[in-house]
Parts: sequence; structure tokens; C-alpha cells
Amino acid sequence: MRLFETLIILLDLPLLAFALANHAWPVWMIVLAVLPVLMVLVHSFAERYRWQMVPAYIGSVLVAVFGLVSYVQHTPIRIGIVVAATVLLFVSSVLATILPVFSLPEPGGPHAIGTITQQWTARGELGRTDQSLPRKLNIQFWYPTETKRGRRSRYRTADAQGLKAHLRLARTHSIVNAPVSRAQRQFPVVLFSPGWKGHLTQNTIQFEMLASYGFIVLSMEHSPAENLPLYFDPSREENLRGYAVEIKRRAHDVLFVLDQLEKLNRQDPDARFTSLLDLSRIGMFGYSFGGALSAEACWLDPRIKAGINMDGLMFGEVTKTGVRQPFFFMSDDSGGPSECDLQSPDPRRQLHARALEADCKLIDRSLAQYGGYYLRIRGAAHSNYSDRPLYSPLKRLTDAGSIDVQTCIQIINAYIQAFFELHLNGKPQELLNGKHSDYPEALFRCHPVPIAENPTLATIA
Repeated sequence: MRLFETLIILLDLPLLAFALANHAWPVWMIVLAVLPVLMVLVHSFAERYRWQMVPAYIGSVLVAVFGLVSYVQHTPIRIGIVVAATVLLFVSSVLATILPVFSLPEPGGPHAIGTITQQWTARGELGRTDQSLPRKLNIQFWYPTETKRGRRSRYRTADAQGLKAHLRLARTHSIVNAPVSRAQRQFPVVLFSPGWKGHLTQNTIQFEMLASYGFIVLSMEHSPAENLPLYFDPSREENLRGYAVEIKRRAHDVLFVLDQLEKLNRQDPDARFTSLLDLSRIGMFGYSFGGALSAEACWLDPRIKAGINMDGLMFGEVTKTGVRQPFFFMSDDSGGPSECDLQSPDPRRQLHARALEADCKLIDRSLAQYGGYYLRIRGAAHSNYSDRPLYSPLKRLTDAGSIDVQTCIQIINAYIQAFFELHLNGKPQELLNGKHSDYPEALFRCHPVPIAENPTLATIA
């Protein structure tokens, strides 16, 4: 709970206890009874109200009303008001604790972080020349800056509605519209694609970490086709066909973004990124369906030099060929499908299991043919590869695995940073040798590039 939220509760409780013990309040107690209401007003301006605290707001009003009409002598009424207010305060305390305004971990790098958001419009579909079908892409950049002063970006904007509205109150470490650092002549660029109908900021932990270490990160929010299901469900044949089509549409978004970056590097209308993007060092990573897109984009465009799939089921042309670029497959701790699932009489369960089995074989085939990396984290679930485990300390609400949330974040960040440092910046990383790790929960494999697939070695031979 935040400071003023805690003060509201702490001010109300002794007043309620006093109300049970006395029939009439002295004047100074009546004045104190109004204080929680004033605290609610201060809280609404300083911290912004949120729905989890609404019961406490009502409880504070009840306390104030009780104080102003403390001549009420009827014991049942008195007890009823006190009990109602106490219950309301308790409900808010629980809700505010299990759905907190969370804090992001410290990024860890030497740079401060700037951020900007933009909306770009792509026209046409992949493989078509028709320019009448615009697709609007929400874009957000995170980048190194030299200033820590300014307005810190909110974690989510007005897109977070209903039960998720409180996510708009969480603050990041990123300064809005800060200038790009001039500590380097150019910075490597890393693209990100979110999960199925995911949002721009769902992996802000990794965005800020990378930006603090000198990478410019671009997250793109896609607009899925309206005929696709709201939730990702690979247990239906028609969904699997739809995902194969959707991966191509989103791949077109990536190509468009790469083209736009070239224009931005030549001449940024805002004079922010001009000549600062090193487009010879582009990487990409994605979560869930975005991880599948990362692999498909690597297959499609050699401008992307290295990629990461964070626990995403693969779709698209890359499933036939594997990934030639240095690629990192990350997985939760569920492992492959069980024989029970593969032989299940439930056709949907069996279809899902067979899709997972095909995915495991695809990963093994790609690693054997082109080399790369594979990571499985003991105790990690699918959502651990996003920010979602921070949304609540109750893992049942976030679908997080049994692993300690902060430990899992450290492991994921360490391997992502090491991967891009090696393959975009050319800095050797002991962590990727597979010989030593400070993380016993990390089951990591490094697959060397076969000689036949190494252009330098092939030339020498």
C-alpha cells in the first residue's frame, strides 16, 4: 500500500475503537474524525485514487459522519456503523495489498532511461501492393539518456480499464521525452513484439534493463485481425490456421518498422534519433506469440542479426526451416507434452499436445542445424517471462510459477543482456558458454554453430 493509503487506514482504526468505548466524542475527537476524509482528498491528488481503496473512502466518510453526529446513543446503530466501517477498511486493505501499485526493479545499467511513444501507420498487407488497408502501430522507445530529471512515464496509459485501471498508477524509471545520450556515436537497436493481443509495456523490466546498458529498444503493439479469438488457444484447428496467417501480418509490421527506422536514422523529424541508430546491429525478442514473430522476422529479414523467443509456440515459414541467425529459445518449466496428453480422447487436448510436440522438435532441429541457445527455468511458468508476476503477490492471480519472482527476473535479464551483448556488441559472455552459471534454477544449453553453417569456417575449408 502507498503512504497516504496506509495513513487513511491507520487514522480510521483508533477512531473506530474510540467510538465503541464512548457515547459522545469531545470536540477534539470530532475534529480528528474529519482528518481521514481530508487525507482521502490529499491522497486523490498526490497519489491518485484507485478502485481498490473505494471501500476505505466510504469507511472514512462513515467515521466522519459518526463523529459529527456522535450524540447518537442507540447502541445497535453505533455498533452497526463501527462494524460497517471496519469491514470496509479491511476489504480495502486486502484489495490494495493483493493488487498493489507495484514498483519495477532497478534497471541496473550505468545509463538513465528516456522514453517516447508514437503511432505509425503501415499500409498494405504482406505480399500485396494494395495501399488502401492501413494498420496503425503503437510504438514506444526506451533509450539511454543523460538526465534523470523530468516526468517519469506511467506503466500503462488509458488503455488499462476496469480491474486493471490501477496499472496506470505504477511509475517506471523512464523519463518522458528525454534527449538521447551522446555517450556513444551510435547505439544498437532491439525490437520487441508482445504476446497475443498484448500491450506495449508488458516487458518494461527488460526494456529498461537493456536501455540502461546502452541499447535502444522499440516495442510495437499490433492490431490483430478482428476475426481472431480474444485469448490464445492452440487447441482448435481453426485457431492454428489463423495464427499462421496472423504471424505473416505481424511480420509485415516488423518489415515496416525496420524501413521506418532507416528513415528515422537518416532524418528524425524530432531530431532525436538522427544518425544515432546503428542499423547494422539490430536484434529482436518477443514474448509468447511475439516470440514466434521474432523467429519469423529473423527468417524473413536478414537485417535482424539475432533473436529471442520467450516461451512462444512457433508459427509461420520459420517452422519449416529453423532460424539461421543466432537465436535463443526460452521456455517455462512445463517441458514437452506428456504421453497421456498425446493419447488423450479429448481431441482439443490432443491437438494442443501435438502442437507442443511439433514445437519441441522444431526447436531441436533448428538448434542442431544452425546452433543457438536454449534455456528452461525451474519453477517458471509462462507469465514469468513478462511483467505480470509483479501485478500481485498472489501467484494464483498472475499465473506465475513456483520460482521466486525476483530470482526469475534476474535470470531472464542476465541471459537476455548477455545474448545481445555478444551478438550485437561483440562482447564475449561467460554466461553463454554453458560452463558456469550463478543460477542453479537455469537449465541452459549452448549449441555451437555447425561448421557447415559457419560462413568463415566454410570459406577456410
